[in-house]
Amino acid sequence: MKKLTALFLTMIMLLTLLAGCGSNGSSEKSTESGEAGITLESGKLKVGTEIGYPPMEYFDEDGATPIGFDMELAQALADQLGLELELVDTAWDGIFAGVDTDKYDVILSSVSFTEDRNEKYLLSKTYVANAPVIVVPNDSTIADIADLEGKSVAVQMETTADYLIQEYVGNGLKTDLRQYEKVINAFDELLAGRVDAVCTDSVVAAYYLGDEASNYKTVWQAETKEPICMCMKKGNDALKETLEGALDELKANGKLAEIATKYFGEDITADLD
Repeated sequence: MKKLTALFLTMIMLLTLLAGCGSNGSSEKSTESGEAGITLESGKLKVGTEIGYPPMEYFDEDGATPIGFDMELAQALADQLGLELELVDTAWDGIFAGVDTDKYDVILSSVSFTEDRNEKYLLSKTYVANAPVIVVPNDSTIADIADLEGKSVAVQMETTADYLIQEYVGNGLKTDLRQYEKVINAFDELLAGRVDAVCTDSVVAAYYLGDEASNYKTVWQAETKEPICMCMKKGNDALKETLEGALDELKANGKLAEIATKYFGEDITADLD
């Protein structure tokens, strides 16, 4: 019995020692995230994203592999930091609640910088130029947002495009606002002729207008720009500093421009400092 007890105590001491070594090792790869007390899991960057917003984040033809600008950027950031990337696919209407409840470290999912969001969350420096636009079929007579009077316009719900059209409606524009769960649903409706226009981000419009045989054109762009950034929980200042440092490295070594050119045909990450 004493031998068993001694053996047991020896095992406990050994496990404690190993745990201590593991803790020291993981701290070299972990990033303290400020007042919220969140620490990146050892060797892992957990990213919340809504995979259904081409060309920023969407599934490849196999229906399972995440691709897009933000997806490649997320992988590049993880690689730059020596971390494994874990993507958490989340519905857009719950994505900000997810970062608030620590389901992931950061949202990397076409988050437009707005003052309202900046008050509620910790937003990084912006990395892609962007603005709300109106997209219509090539044969449409709509030439301005005012021409949506008496027409129907589709948006992805809970996006800045949705809020923008709601604001115009509140100011007297009589348009039929139709809200969809995903932006691809809005464009499906436009293609089918069931709506007259789509209001979305210019980065998304670039995807749908990128083909020479595109059925669409952009007829209006908001004066207020909404460049895209990363979004974190308030208090995670060290995490923000770490991710921005990695972003700066990707910009300096040309990787950010390379990814942008792949998806947009040009570097739309420039001149955002």
